[in-house]
Amino acid sequence: MVLVEYKDRLARFGFAYIEEALAAYGVRVEVLDGPVAMDAAQELVQDMLAIVAVFAARLYGARSQRFRRKVKAAMKEVETLETGEGLPHRSSEGSS
Repeated sequence: MVLVEYKDRLARFGFAYIEEALAAYGVRVEVLDGPVAMDAAQELVQDMLAIVAVFAARLYGARSQRFRRKVKAAMKEVETLETGEGLPHRSSEGSS
């Protein structure tokens, strides 16, 4: 048995196909809460908000990853400078 709270949690589209496929293997799908009464405009708004949320997460995730790469490179550069590998060597000619 597959237990879901809402049909949309299992599949946004094609719930009946999944239900039939699982039934072929003897698996029953139980939905706890029945369909929520919504008109077409409300459903469209919810779908659009979900799409915007997904793309915003991808955008900010990519931006965050670029920022982390820059921070990592800066930390590596600072570490190199602190260990003396990046500093120019002073000649001993001036210390008489």
